[in-house]
Amino acid sequence: MPTVTAKQTFALSIDDLWDLLGDFGNTSKWSGSPPEACVCNETGIGALRERRFADGRVIVDRLEAETDYSYTYSVVSGPLPYKSYQATMAVQRIDDTHSEFSWTGVFEMKEMTDEEGITFTNNVYAMGIEMMKKTIGAI
Repeated sequence: MPTVTAKQTFALSIDDLWDLLGDFGNTSKWSGSPPEACVCNETGIGALRERRFADGRVIVDRLEAETDYSYTYSVVSGPLPYKSYQATMAVQRIDDTHSEFSWTGVFEMKEMTDEEGITFTNNVYAMGIEMMKKTIGAI
């Protein structure tokens, strides 16, 4: 199965960066989307979140694992070209004022070749990181 990893360094401490990126149930903190665009009424392993998009699409993710500075989720349903998809979002300390964010996905495609899926996933991660950079730049 293909694997894609995207990384970005931010001028924030690990705790400050994780405060923005580490809430599985609230992607609005970093995406710039309104709070109602991400709904999660549960906590802990097995929690489901719904990410709602302006065009009406809904993607449901399940929290599979979490540590102090990472979480792993899988896509349960939604209009995505994956047969299976699991990703980990994590941050690592570089120094007191800088941290590195990483987003790694492992997937199996249903509507694309592996090469097309790698390109698609890289584009999704690039868009997400641009949202993070915009949000963090506004702080």
